[in-house]
Amino acid sequence: MNALLRPIVSMRLGLVMLSLLSAMSAGHAAECLAPPFNPDSNWCNDCTYEGWMAVKRNQACVRPFRPTTNAKTIAEISGDRVVQRASHGTAGLKGSTITYAPSRGYVGDDSFTVAMTYRRSVADKGRFFVHLKVVVQQ
Repeated sequence: MNALLRPIVSMRLGLVMLSLLSAMSAGHAAECLAPPFNPDSNWCNDCTYEGWMAVKRNQACVRPFRPTTNAKTIAEISGDRVVQRASHGTAGLKGSTITYAPSRGYVGDDSFTVAMTYRRSVADKGRFFVHLKVVVQQ
């Protein structure tokens, strides 16, 4: 992504998160919010992609990992391992599903990183990372 566009994308993501978190705190949304994963159009081996989820205190979040771009070119995605553990909760992988559960009573920010593998064809396969920022709401 162009360095000039990053602040704009970050600001938009921040505004979306703020409105969704407001809805959560008002009781108008589910216990867990996690938008579809949407990397740039070019998948690359060993790249890190950013994502986020919002979770209510003492609630687990389960995020099926389904990319919304290049879906026709990616034949298979599966979880490999958690490479950076969450500081205030537990993160896990099962197949292509990412889970996060905050520590009991914790409210605040957390993050973790998982390694995923992809396959486009028999010869074209690789690994990428997803760094998820988590907001745990009251």
